[in-house]
Amino acid sequence: MVLAGSARAAVITGCGVVSPLGSSVGAFWDGLITGRCAFAPIGRFLADDLEPAVAAEVVGYDGDADRAGVFALTAAQQALDAAGIRIDQLDPVRVGVALGTTLGGMAIFEAWDAAVATGSPPPPALERVPYYAPAARLADVLGTRGPVMTPQLACASGTAAVMLAADWVRAGRADVVLAGGTDLLCRFVVAGFNCLHATADVARPFDRDRRGLVLGEGAAVMIVEEATHAARRGARVRARVLGTGAAADATHMTAPDREGSGVVRAVLAALADAGLDPGAVDFVSAHGTGTPFNDAMEASALERLFGDRAVPVNSIKGAIGHTLGAAGAFEAVLCSAVLGEGAIPPTVGLEHPDPACDRLDLVRGEARRHAVRVALSTSSGFAGANAALVLGRV
Repeated sequence: MVLAGSARAAVITGCGVVSPLGSSVGAFWDGLITGRCAFAPIGRFLADDLEPAVAAEVVGYDGDADRAGVFALTAAQQALDAAGIRIDQLDPVRVGVALGTTLGGMAIFEAWDAAVATGSPPPPALERVPYYAPAARLADVLGTRGPVMTPQLACASGTAAVMLAADWVRAGRADVVLAGGTDLLCRFVVAGFNCLHATADVARPFDRDRRGLVLGEGAAVMIVEEATHAARRGARVRARVLGTGAAADATHMTAPDREGSGVVRAVLAALADAGLDPGAVDFVSAHGTGTPFNDAMEASALERLFGDRAVPVNSIKGAIGHTLGAAGAFEAVLCSAVLGEGAIPPTVGLEHPDPACDRLDLVRGEARRHAVRVALSTSSGFAGANAALVLGRV
């Protein structure tokens, strides 16, 4: 929340993405707007345009146990470049890092476990970063000295990171924050979700034939900056962070509240923070996992929020899979692009809307031209963590 008497506002001045659709915001957006689908693990990418400190960490990352950290470093450098920021030209104490993850460091643990079992040396990644804190590696490599935190709220982690960033900026704890999420595919992650019988071969958000989620990996990072600080730099503002909200279901370790009451409370809190009511929302980037319970729950929540008003709804899970702790960050980048481009990507995999969801204005088949002034992003994680962001056009 904004402190009493505070005039500080949070804006987004740059974004970076490493995704299955491509390792740039442009490639990510082009893939979404054309309805492409990419579920494969992310392959090698070039580091020629990165800063030396970042490039040294990224080059030769194939087989690196901290692939999630490498994804985040690359996305962060893209975001800094897009914002026109060099950390060494700022007061590093005023620059923070909030980077969410679910199991992004698990590959380091797997590599350590394998080394112990075979008597091999421990993985180099274990010596340079705690497996549970990719934000710490980002701060170390980039040289930031402000607040650093890794929120771990399952699939709401990326959204929680952007919430933290906005709170730090508005409360005066930082002027610039690198915020987002990163996660990866590894044996533990895949085996864990398979044990839950939560996965499918194809993601079909809000479709009558949906059977489960498809796991994805990658990182999305945005620069959340104090508005007057950005103005003094002459920075281009991509979007405004109008409001944030969070709420808990606390009903089950994995299943959401069937009525979506936690989502409703989180959205209403974010709208209240923004000084808006549901009628102001022009677009919803839904969590939309493609699992039977989540999509029905989310449809119920959105119907309670918007009634019969047709608000365009999209889910990107059918395009890049469920990126876990990075999902909300990817969707925040999407909302920023939708606000700027005036177009909404289709929901890949959605062919036959579930009757339980068909009262929603689901964007499917092809992209839709639509002027959006206020965008809402919702995220829901295991154990009942719900979070929402309200972003506005400049």
